[in-house]
Amino acid sequence: MEKHRLWLQALAVAFILIISQGCSGYGKRDISKVFSPPDITSETKEEGRAYSNAEVRRMFIDQPWLASGDYFLKRNPEKEGGLVWDAAAESAFKEKAEAEAEEKERRLARLEEAVFKKGEDTKTREAPAAATLPLRKSEYRVKVGFLVDYQQVGIKEGEAFLKIAREVITSKGLLYVDHHKIKEAVSKTDCLEKRDLGCVSHISKIYPGVRFLNVVEILSLPATPTTGQKQKAKARISIVDSGLSYRYPSLEVEMPIQTESDRQEFMNIVAQKLTDIVLEKKNIMPWFCHAFSQEGQNRWFVNAGPASGLQEGDVLKVVPGGKVVSAPSGIPAGWVPAETKGTVKVERIVNEELAIVGLVSGGTPSLEDYLIP
Repeated sequence: MEKHRLWLQALAVAFILIISQGCSGYGKRDISKVFSPPDITSETKEEGRAYSNAEVRRMFIDQPWLASGDYFLKRNPEKEGGLVWDAAAESAFKEKAEAEAEEKERRLARLEEAVFKKGEDTKTREAPAAATLPLRKSEYRVKVGFLVDYQQVGIKEGEAFLKIAREVITSKGLLYVDHHKIKEAVSKTDCLEKRDLGCVSHISKIYPGVRFLNVVEILSLPATPTTGQKQKAKARISIVDSGLSYRYPSLEVEMPIQTESDRQEFMNIVAQKLTDIVLEKKNIMPWFCHAFSQEGQNRWFVNAGPASGLQEGDVLKVVPGGKVVSAPSGIPAGWVPAETKGTVKVERIVNEELAIVGLVSGGTPSLEDYLIP
């Protein structure tokens, strides 16, 4: 009986060892297949696919708002970080800065007068003529578009703000693109019906060539009170860099108003803040335009012209995308272009915002390719 029991124990141990070896072998063979993570970093576009794995990650993980959906309603502004400005404090700071600037100008004027007088007193011979500097090529100008959510903003207030925004934007050397032009560009799509900001920014980037799209979501301008009691004006605007496919934190501005001039000042402050953001962010990536329609063999219309700084004879590199470099905070800090696949040359200027380019060498441009000087 004892021998029978020992025999059964030995048989059980052998069975356990066989099972352990089998499981170990399975882990060695298949563990990589079971737990292999998906590739979300590759910039290479596989055959038959419009986007690379990295681009899909940026659209649905890094920037999920770019996917189709009701962007305006699904957002929670109360929990969302934004750029909040106290306009009253800003006004006081502005007055102090202006006073300091005036005092600085007076000191510089006195210094220049003293230096000029000393130079005249010690001048003994005619200074050599200065070398003629080459004319600087005009800077390329980016287009800044505005889209008003008229379901939330009154028509009168929206139109008044757009008028001021146009004046401020153009005074800083930028190109203004009106709400109606953007609406017309996306009229053949369902972007506005779906309230899909990613769709709107992508199409308006191709034509009319908007780099920065500002969506006026809230613009509350209380009627001027007759009792002298101040009321609060409020604005919230979303800012999208279509070149980087990135939405910056919303700009929120509040200010107590009492008179009609306060209303005008409030709208001017909002427009100035938006312009400052554009001027700060526009050089993260180089100026670019897009080909949007073919004109004969190896010739295309592009969404830029002399108004943007584009001139006949300019040579543009055809760049199939690039990589956004993000700061630790997640905000874009730079952009690395992909390898150039071809070059085109501006052959004809059609109007201030339209030109025709012809292929010089390499691959032909697509709608998505960046044309960079």
